Amino acid sequence: MQRQAGRLPLSRRRIGRSRAAGHIARMQSFDVVVAGAGAAGMMAALVAAARGAQVALLERDAAAPSTLSVSGGLISAAGTRWQDAVGERDSPGTFAADVRAKSGAAVDAVLLETVTQGAAEAVAFLADVAGLPIHLHTASRWPGHSAMRLHATPAESGAELQALLRQAVARQPRISFQDGVAVTALRPEGVATSDGAIDAAAIVLATGGFGGAPGLVAQYCPEAARAVHVGGQHADGAGIAWAAALGAELLCMDSYQGQPHVSPHLVGGVRPRFGASLPSLGAVLVNRLGRRFVAEDIGPSELTAHLLAQPGGVAVEVWAEAAQQAALAGGPFRRAVELGAVLRCADLSELAARFALPEAALAETFAAPDRFGRRRWDGPPRAPFFAAEVTGALAHTQGGVRVDADARVLRADGTAIPCLFAAGGVACGISGRGAAGYVPGNGLAQSFALGLRAGRAAAR
Repeated sequence: MQRQAGRLPLSRRRIGRSRAAGHIARMQSFDVVVAGAGAAGMMAALVAAARGAQVALLERDAAAPSTLSVSGGLISAAGTRWQDAVGERDSPGTFAADVRAKSGAAVDAVLLETVTQGAAEAVAFLADVAGLPIHLHTASRWPGHSAMRLHATPAESGAELQALLRQAVARQPRISFQDGVAVTALRPEGVATSDGAIDAAAIVLATGGFGGAPGLVAQYCPEAARAVHVGGQHADGAGIAWAAALGAELLCMDSYQGQPHVSPHLVGGVRPRFGASLPSLGAVLVNRLGRRFVAEDIGPSELTAHLLAQPGGVAVEVWAEAAQQAALAGGPFRRAVELGAVLRCADLSELAARFALPEAALAETFAAPDRFGRRRWDGPPRAPFFAAEVTGALAHTQGGVRVDADARVLRADGTAIPCLFAAGGVACGISGRGAAGYVPGNGLAQSFALGLRAGRAAAR
């Protein structure tokens, strides 16, 4: 997926034919075509349609797990009315400062401003135009955020957020949602798909990152090559490759979101996820030797590599009753509990027995002070214990094409490829390099903020 010289002379001509799945070829012509119906794609389609554009929203397999559907559905946004309602003081500037504190200077300045300024507007659009019930998550504070700025729908679940967005799409008469239609290439007049050509004046690439392409992960994110992929099933990097072939500049391709709170086992075909809030609620991690090995609250993404380095690439996460109750606010955690992936243990002896841990070493670990430098340490959890076996996973990649404040795809010389936009996993995120810069909620902040800008600009 190396950047290559190329051009995309997208014209305003919209004359062509395509074939809807299972039907005879018919004419299809739209103002905007959006490739991918995840968070970024649906946002772009809804915004463009609200601006009066006729939109084709294409999804290769709406029934497959997506990066959105398996997420916690939390959206970072600063300076919102939901924060004001609970007296939480925050601003886009503070949001940006928090990102820089985690990511250093690696994040493109224009992108950072676009996302931190635009996320609040995007959340307001979701509530006021798309009709989604939005609230501020207040059950726990998450690493990397100096203020409570995670917004969500009632169940705090990516699956619920996706379902509500799809309902909003279905209510918008200017959007033609086409399931089972995969974009295969970009054309001067639009896109080629598995069902023929579709003409459009503007294209929004929202097909996701490359977390589901092992070869690309090994090339760009080698430290995550051993991690199980728990993101979108079709995150194969195709959109990034199409844009790169046309001269798009690629940024921070080694960046990814690690997810260390994931079960190493499938339960009924589902891999339970426990959510990143547990360390902030006092949870600790012990390896198969019964020993702690890291400051668990360093942040979920960078924690992944530490976990994968342990014997067998697994650990046992342990927390107390109060943390169990607080974590139940998150949809993925509730689902993990429903699947039986969380065990309750009355004491250390039962905890050691249930997870085949050496009891003497475990008792010594729980009696010792913190020596890893946790930001907050109130001592180890107290019985009764709740626990689960966890491994390091790859949620999604964060590197991608460079975009401007309107989400237009840029070449290395800073010029825009005509009529081509990107958001979500196709576009570079705000996590900088590697895994350490990712902060929970910032992936959806980028998806919705850039999706809003892309939809707005594409509709022009």
